[in-house]
Amino acid sequence: MNEPTILSLTPVLLAIGLALWARQVLIALGSGVLLAALLLTQWNPWSALVYTVDPLIIDAAADRDHVKVMVFTLLVAATLEVVSHGKGTQALVSLLTRRAKTPRSGQLATWSAGMLVFFDDYANCLIVGNSMRPVCDKLRVSREKLAYLVDSTAAPMATLALISTWVGYEVSLIGDALAAAGSEVDAYAFFIEGLPYRFYPILALVFGFGIAVSGKDFGPMLAAESKAKQAELSASPPEARPQLAWLAAIPILALVWVTGYSLWAQGVEAVGSAASLFDIIGASDGYNAMLHGSIASLSLAVLLALILQALTITEMVEAIIQGLKSMVEPVLVLLLAWALGRAVGDLEAATYLINHLGDAIPGWSLPSLIFLLSAAIAFATGTSFGTMAVIIPLAIPLAFAADGHQTLVLATSASVLAGATWGDHCSPISDTTVLASTGSGCDLASHVRTQLPYALVAGLISLVCCSLPAGFGVDPWLCLLLASLLCLGVIWWRGKRPQATAQAESVVT
Repeated sequence: MNEPTILSLTPVLLAIGLALWARQVLIALGSGVLLAALLLTQWNPWSALVYTVDPLIIDAAADRDHVKVMVFTLLVAATLEVVSHGKGTQALVSLLTRRAKTPRSGQLATWSAGMLVFFDDYANCLIVGNSMRPVCDKLRVSREKLAYLVDSTAAPMATLALISTWVGYEVSLIGDALAAAGSEVDAYAFFIEGLPYRFYPILALVFGFGIAVSGKDFGPMLAAESKAKQAELSASPPEARPQLAWLAAIPILALVWVTGYSLWAQGVEAVGSAASLFDIIGASDGYNAMLHGSIASLSLAVLLALILQALTITEMVEAIIQGLKSMVEPVLVLLLAWALGRAVGDLEAATYLINHLGDAIPGWSLPSLIFLLSAAIAFATGTSFGTMAVIIPLAIPLAFAADGHQTLVLATSASVLAGATWGDHCSPISDTTVLASTGSGCDLASHVRTQLPYALVAGLISLVCCSLPAGFGVDPWLCLLLASLLCLGVIWWRGKRPQATAQAESVVT
């Protein structure tokens, strides 16, 4: 196509529309790729089918950086299954929560455990929910509150952590979008520099901490907590084998340390130790670093599981296979997302948008508009990953065209990730919403009903106090400070202590 037309947008619009209607991200992305192939092959059905597979999907799978992302994701998933099957993370969480003696300390322990299991949102929901359920039952903390604390740390921590199963996916999408916009900025350095603009995930953590430490609630959660306070005390949870905590701690620390060291070592070798941190990280290969960390993590998990006799060799192999199987769908989403991004680039959809909307949309409004659009799609589809796949390839080039300033591009790209997290957090069909309620033993409808007011308040504060000012270049840390204070102020102003709190706050033996 010599001159991009409005048809160049139809693959993305089809992917969004099908995702909203069918709530099947694989079907939606696959249909978008096929439509793009039809446009690129002049509506020849057979040629379009072939083009969908080769070059779109095959080139996406053959790209070395893409392969590293997929291998990293698979190895981390395998590590998590080994640790989980060996009861390592459960033992670590149990050791860290022994001081939980009151409802407030139990909630703080749950929030802290959610911060600890930062490397995967699914693992967070299932591990923290199941591990902390007997503790919260004993302390008469409602299942709804447990599910909220789990859910409010799961996706927010996964998208903020420097090392997680989300990072490879997010960095790869950002890298492709930066390349499409003609930028040579390193995707991982760009990812790190944009962390302060992830307003909603940060405020979700602040709000969860405020709820836990204050002992106050409002809305449906207040009724749920009051009901729990009147329940009979439950028995103490069984003790886990303390030594198994090493099975979780060492592989997790190795994943973080080896990846961080690899980033530093590669950067220092390229630009020298006297360079700034961002220059050092920007000169390194983030994909290589994540791959190094995941190899070290899985190797240590396997070795420790055998030394501690947490798993037999047969159980180990089964755990690894199960971990790999659990990532089949996410890897397919990755492949189709990359293929759609390549096809949209070939159709020059971003160029069309820039030519027709670049001057019409004020640059200052982009972070807010992208945040709301991403939230709406994620809420309707229940998937953060699918939302990122269809919005990032368009949002970043549009931000470059609207202003070109690094601050606006950072704020706009971060708004995609933040908005997707907000919509996913609020959605009753989100996988993390379902897993948080499942792991916590809470009814899904009750979880959604009690969590929604908290998520909406944090999201609206994020929009008004952060996304809008960021569009005008206001320092993100100042936005976060004011927004955090407002979140805590709302809790203090609207919140009330549940009934029977005085009796429940007494030490439970």
